[in-house]
Amino acid sequence: MRVRQTAPALLAALVTILLATPYAARAQMEKLQNTTPGERAKAQTAMMKSKLELTPEQLPKVAAINEKYAEKMEPVIKGSAGPLMKMRQAKAIGEQKEGELKQVLSPQQFEKYLASKEEMREQFEEKLEHKRGGGAS
Repeated sequence: MRVRQTAPALLAALVTILLATPYAARAQMEKLQNTTPGERAKAQTAMMKSKLELTPEQLPKVAAINEKYAEKMEPVIKGSAGPLMKMRQAKAIGEQKEGELKQVLSPQQFEKYLASKEEMREQFEEKLEHKRGGGAS
């Protein structure tokens, strides 16, 4: 009996997540279109320097990786593909970048990096939910 009562709520939550994801990707891409790859790389490097406590040896390597992948993201951000395609492309580029960062960062730094990335994603989703009027409450 309880399953029947929660099934509609779970379905509504799933639909909300599925509908919000393309919207969130589109909103994020629109915001990034007004920045240059250099600006994005510099901001990422500054954030990583402080949050991950990069060493002087790591800093130029991380900066180069951020610059490389900011350039790779440029056609995705400025392109005309739909939000789902852009999200897939961005995810693939992000996975390549993580592979390179994993070679430069210590295991503890890499875990911090992943946690920080997840935290930023959650904050973005909360802001999106707030803008949409609080969601299905």
